[in-house]
Amino acid sequence: MKSKKVALINLGCPKNLVDAEEILGRVAGTGSTICQYPEDAEVLIINTCGFIDDSKKESIDTIFKMAKLKEDACCKKLIVTGCLAQRYPQELQKEIPEIDHVVGLKDFEKLTDLSGSDHKRKLTSSAQCSDDWRNRIRLTPKHYAYLRISDGCDNRCTYCAIPGIRGSFHSRTIENVLEEAQQMACEGVKEINVISQDTTSYGVDLYGKQQLHVLLEKLSAIDGIEWIRILYTHPRHFYPELIHAIGRYDKICKYIDLPIQHINDAILKEMGRGVTHADIETLIDDLRSHTPQLFLRTSVIVGFPGETDEHFAELLAFITSAKFERLGVFTYSKEEGTPAASFKKQVPKEVKEQRLKEIMIAQQKIILKKHKKLVGTTISAMIDEKSKKNGQWLGRTYGDAPDVDSKVIIQENHLEIGDITNMMITGTAGYDLLGAIVNRKDAKNVKEYLK
Repeated sequence: MKSKKVALINLGCPKNLVDAEEILGRVAGTGSTICQYPEDAEVLIINTCGFIDDSKKESIDTIFKMAKLKEDACCKKLIVTGCLAQRYPQELQKEIPEIDHVVGLKDFEKLTDLSGSDHKRKLTSSAQCSDDWRNRIRLTPKHYAYLRISDGCDNRCTYCAIPGIRGSFHSRTIENVLEEAQQMACEGVKEINVISQDTTSYGVDLYGKQQLHVLLEKLSAIDGIEWIRILYTHPRHFYPELIHAIGRYDKICKYIDLPIQHINDAILKEMGRGVTHADIETLIDDLRSHTPQLFLRTSVIVGFPGETDEHFAELLAFITSAKFERLGVFTYSKEEGTPAASFKKQVPKEVKEQRLKEIMIAQQKIILKKHKKLVGTTISAMIDEKSKKNGQWLGRTYGDAPDVDSKVIIQENHLEIGDITNMMITGTAGYDLLGAIVNRKDAKNVKEYLK
């Protein structure tokens, strides 16, 4: 029986990446061959993102580009899945006839049938966090991985389309998550990045109360796992046990991804965030007081409907004073089907772009100043890769998540990918750092930098 050649292009966030890895595992289980290059594939799967306008545009552009391979290469079948497919199935099929199949997020079994060989393998599936991870083909480097602990969201922020795409919030059991984490450790994973739509709500639906702190304690006990990073938290759902756990367990990276989205009370209320300026300020103070070596990442939205110059000025002033170690900023995207899309006083595009620019300039100054202070300190860092261009090694401090944060450029020989070592920061290179491996105690500890 001839094996089909299948390639997958993944777009979007790490949660989408996990979907892609599970899809590949399913397809490979049917006897199909996974191709690295789309040009070599008979079946091409595009796992799309449909969160905001920019991601939707990227997905559409990629579909059109890959559609040409049906004429210019081996491609006989083009399949579109992911968030955009879940959100606009009829529109995609109608507007882009080159697409052979549009498959939603709950229909991965259909993907198996459409892209696999004639050989069919029985696969376990469930509408609520399936066991597809057992056959997952990870696309990340061997030494780190994303561990999805739940899916869906119940927060209903007025600007966000995710609940309509991903559905309601549902957690995996602690036992199931630990089983996957143990398998990752056996495969050589050293860093686990914990992800979901709202990690801080983990366990509420299954156990009647938040259980992320319990999960983190158990993950910390797994041999081989050395870094545990927490992404996608919600400021409304932080709780004392979690704050204490972050500071208590050595394996938990002193790094928190905490999207505040805004700081003005009126805007936060209109966003449906369920927190106030004072709540956010108190939480940040609590986090930093319990974990002095903490790297805090946030994201904000500018140009939300009704955001005045005064509202924006308050946000800018807060960012300047809070001095987040890492920050991302987005212009408000008017998403159909969300409450905010019908709000009055939509902010003009040019105003949104100008506000984004001002936030970026302010944060750039903060980062460059913080990085200069970091020079001369020692900090734990992980070796990620060796540059093919100049032979330099690239790594990350514990305060930097994969793909989104700063890198450390290392001029050293005899390093190994996945090594975690003490690094002395020797200089800066834009948003990145320069480092050297040290085993001596003559450099300052990073705690001095974070004072």
